[in-house]
This record gives sequence, C-alpha cells and structure tokens, in this order.
Amino acid sequence: MNSFIENKFTLKSIGLLAASVLFLLFFSAQAAFAASLSLSPGTGVYQANGTFSVRVLVNTQGQPVNAAEGTISFNPRELSVVSVSRSSSIFNLWVTEPTYSNSAGTISFSGGLPSGYTGSAGNIMNITFRAAGAGTAKVSFSNGSVLANDGRGTNILTAMNGGNYTIQAASAAPTPEVIEYVAPANTPAAPKVASETHPDPSKWYSANEAKLSWSLPSDVTSVRTLLDENSGSIPTKVYDNPISSITLPDLDEGVSYFHIQLRNADGWGSVTHYRLGVDTQTPSSINIQPVEGSDFSNPILTLKVNVEDESSTVDRFKIKIDADEPYEFIDETGSSTIELPSLEPGYHTVIIEAFDQAGNSIVGTYSFTIESFDRPVFTDYPEQMTAGVIPVIKGKTRSNSVVDVFLNRTGTEPVQYILDADEAGVFTFIPESAFDTGVYELQAQATDQYGARSELSEKVRIAVQQPGYIQIGSMIVSALSVFVPLLLLIVALILGVWYLYLYFMRFRRRVRVESVEALEILHTEFSHLQSTLRDQEALMQESRKTKKLTKAEATMIEEFDKALQSSQRRVEKEIQDVTDLTEKK
Repeated sequence: MNSFIENKFTLKSIGLLAASVLFLLFFSAQAAFAASLSLSPGTGVYQANGTFSVRVLVNTQGQPVNAAEGTISFNPRELSVVSVSRSSSIFNLWVTEPTYSNSAGTISFSGGLPSGYTGSAGNIMNITFRAAGAGTAKVSFSNGSVLANDGRGTNILTAMNGGNYTIQAASAAPTPEVIEYVAPANTPAAPKVASETHPDPSKWYSANEAKLSWSLPSDVTSVRTLLDENSGSIPTKVYDNPISSITLPDLDEGVSYFHIQLRNADGWGSVTHYRLGVDTQTPSSINIQPVEGSDFSNPILTLKVNVEDESSTVDRFKIKIDADEPYEFIDETGSSTIELPSLEPGYHTVIIEAFDQAGNSIVGTYSFTIESFDRPVFTDYPEQMTAGVIPVIKGKTRSNSVVDVFLNRTGTEPVQYILDADEAGVFTFIPESAFDTGVYELQAQATDQYGARSELSEKVRIAVQQPGYIQIGSMIVSALSVFVPLLLLIVALILGVWYLYLYFMRFRRRVRVESVEALEILHTEFSHLQSTLRDQEALMQESRKTKKLTKAEATMIEEFDKALQSSQRRVEKEIQDVTDLTEKK
C-alpha cells in the first residue's frame, strides 16, 4: 500500500514538473518572440485647427517580421485625418491599402514585406491629423497583429502603444517668450556647429540622421546638449568627458533644434541653437488646374498647382510642355501659379514635377486645348477687275485684332501686309499699287489682343484684265500676227508654183526642139549609113570577076540593112514619144 502511494506521488510529481517545464518554455518563447506597435510621437501639444503628423512604428525586438495589420481609433469630435501616406513605409506589399474614415474615427492598414524586416523603429505609415478643438485627444490601437517571418505566420505582437495629445485653443497658445541664457564672464563662447548632413540650418534636408561637430577649446571641461522642438531651450544632458561631435538618428519630420553649451572653470558658456529641418517624405498629392475664369482661346494659360506636403513647402517646379525641353520655375511669391508661354492653337500636355525644399518631388500632368477663334472672312472684293486700278478690299474678324493679309500673283511668293481691325472687327486692305493683268490670291489670319491666333481664311481670287479697247486692239494684233505670216506663206507658195510652171514650159519647149533636131539627125545619119552600105555593096560587086556577090555576102548585106532600118524605127519611136510628152497639157 505504501509502495502504491509512493508511486502515485512520484507520478504526480513528474506531471507537475513536466507542466512547469512546458509553462516556462511557453512563456520564454513568448518573451523571445515579442513585437510592439506604437505611435510616434506618443505625446505632444498642438493648437486647435492646426495639423500634426504621427508615425506608426513597429519594433520587432530583434525578430524578423514580414507583415503587420491593425486598426487605429480616434474620437472624430477631437481629431480628423487629413491624409495617410505610405511613401516611406518599410512595407512594399499591401493587402489592404491604408484607409481612414473620419465619420467612424478609424484608420486601417494591412501590409507586408516578403523578405522580412528587423528593427526597432520600422515606419509603417504616416498620419496627418487636424485638431478640432481644445482638449485632450487620445489615439489608440483597437486591434492589431505582427507576424513573424518564421514560415508559420506566428503573431508575436505583445504591446500596442497609442498616443495622448494636448490640443490648445489658438487664443490660449501665444508665442512663448524666449528668455535668452546670459553666460557668466570668462565662460566659453557659443560653439560653432558644422554638419556634413545638414550644412545650412535655414534649409530642409531629406536625411533623418544628422551628423554634427564643433571644436573644443582647451579649457572646456564639460559639454551638455539637448534636442527638442523649442528654438531657445537650455541643454540638459551633460557629458563630463567633453565630446566634439554627435550623430542624431531617427529625427522626426519637421523642424527640431539641437542645443549645445560648453563649460570651463568659470561656468557654462553661451548656447548654440542649431536648426534641423527634416523632410523625408515626398509631397502627398498634386493637383493641376487652370486658374478660375481661364480663357482657352488665350494662348497664354495660367495654371494653379496645389501640392500637399506635410513638412517643407513646395516652391520649385520643373515644367515640360509637349515635346519641348523642360524648364525650371521658382515660385518666389508663394502663389503656386505658373504662367505658361504662348502656345499655338491645338491640343497640349504639360508635365509638372514639384519639389519641396528638401528636394522630394511629385509629378502631375494636365492636358488642355488652346482654341483658335473663327477665321477672318473677306466680305467685299472684286472677282474681276481692270488692270491699272487699285482695289479696296474689306473683311471681318474678331474686334481689335491684328490681321495679316497675304497677297500673291499666281506663281509668285506671297507678300504680307499687317492691318488693324476696328471695334466691330472690320478691316480694310488697300494695295500699295495697281494690279497688273493676271490672277491674284488673297488670304488673311488674325491675332487678337491676348495673342490668340485664328486659322487662315479661305482663299479669294481676283482676275485682272486689260481695258476693253486695249483688249480689242490686242485681239486684232494677235489675229494679224497669225494672218500676215500665213498670207506671206501663200504668196510665196504661188510664186514658187508659178516659177516651176514657167520653168517646166521652157523645159518642154527645149525638149521639143531637141527632139525634132534629134529626129532630123537620126534620119540623116541612118540615110548616110544605108548609102554607105550600098556603096560598099557596089564596090564588092566590082571587085568580083563575075560582078556578083556570093550568097552569103548578099544575105549579110541584106540583114545589116534590115537591122539599120529596124534601129531607125525604134529610135524614131522613142524620140516621138518624148516629143509627145512635151506636147501634152
């Protein structure tokens, strides 16, 4: 029995021990994996109807996290949200974009970073509040979670720290009187502070970490410093081992002051107040609109550029119109109005990049159309006129406009004339000299008193001719210039034909005379040949003893005689044919 009791007691002890170990392991794990959400600053004093900015931060306590979400609550009767910006957030992936409802008094967010984040002041987003009235405004987290980057999405959120803000009435918050510290005699002078990150205390910078330095005289025994938002505070943090430089990380947005004072054997010296202007965020929005009452027929358009920036002001713009090269505009008056250069009628796009004083920028675009007014119209002009006359030509356009009239004779370059239209828009064009013959063309373009330009008018044509009697004379001269050469050509042709006829008649007579002479000579010569043939026949007979010719000789003489007679007849016939040709008419 005792053994059973002892065993039972032992088992109970072992169970309690195991439970204790598990309990310790659980809470040690919770302690090891802890994260918090908080608002920065957590407190502050602000004026009614004024604005102030609050950052939502995550502290991972050294544990990598990859997501966070939450809901922030506030009293809509005390505060209202002006804007929520995630431009400088550690998260780049948003399940739910930061949204807010001023009626419900809530701000919600849900974002993450797939690669994970580890740090003590990771900026999730920035909230700009407007204070409604005097009192104490409380801003708190109603729910939230921070997920570890452990592959399981473990929620390691252990604390949510809100903020309490004191809102003073504008009349109850006078500018505090700055009491300048008066240093005792023989104490160190105010140190000269230099900074490689914020070299000009009057300007703004996008770096939220300031590096400051100063020189230490040999008799300095202590240094004390302070960083706050008051321009005249007295330093409180003492360095008994004097320092000559300091690095100030995670500076709040806006203006803060670094105060430094040196001490020697005679006491604390004069204080240096060094201004630090920090603006790490890009302007939250840009809106480009034409100024009220803009006339889009005026080629010079003025734009109103409204840019919201939580810290520094926006006073520098880079402007690009269509495909032109960009140019810079400095807003020295603070009116945020930009007058564009004169533009041609048509569609235009302007791109404006606005820079705050820390160099952060935002880009906006605006497109518009410059309208052209109605083209001029020629109302009184001659369609035909006589050369040597100076015409009077009238037209109508926008009142008090400058009218460019372009005149040219067909085939020549136009000549430009500049006229003025009267109150009724009527303009009168009188050429400098009379028109010569030909066809003239007229066009006009108007420019009003604001520089707006119309399109070119329709072309009108004027035909210029010679006077009637000159025109008739010109027609006669033109006709004679054709008829006279034709008449001379006909006369020359007749004379040529007549000459050829006379030449032909003379030639025919000569041919006829020559034919007769040739025929006579032919008869004479052939008669002589036949006589000679007979004489030779008689001589041959005398030479024979028998007084007779042989048969062959007689035949030969007879054939030769016949040939002579035949030749005579053929030649006579040809001569007679030639003679007959010359006798025909």
